[in-house]
Amino acid sequence: MYIRFHGNYSSPKTKQPYGIFVVIYHLYRDAKLLESDGKLYLDTKEWFEQNLPNPPFYDDNNSVNAVTWFKDGIKAPEMIIYLEPFFNIAKKYNVEIIKSISKELPGILIYEDEYQIGIVPHCANWER
Repeated sequence: MYIRFHGNYSSPKTKQPYGIFVVIYHLYRDAKLLESDGKLYLDTKEWFEQNLPNPPFYDDNNSVNAVTWFKDGIKAPEMIIYLEPFFNIAKKYNVEIIKSISKELPGILIYEDEYQIGIVPHCANWER
């Protein structure tokens, strides 16, 4: 099973909903966060940069238009726990975060590590 947390608006590049990291970044980029929430965003982002592998397709600005999903395994729940500050920021600023689940591979697999997969979507065969 695969899990993805995302917003309710889509990327023009991937044609898929923006993931939680980008949704919260948009709040930060657009200066919509209070200073303390901006610091929480940066601290949380830094933790993920140090602990969650960065798929190589992001190195070239994601020319393959892939999206990432957490794998439902032993390691992923730790990552999801560390998303809690982002969930709290979204709630505080009335930004919807949707949890989607796919029981099957939700696209063409192009990357995998112990926490996540990177896929090129072929259809929306997942549940919200």
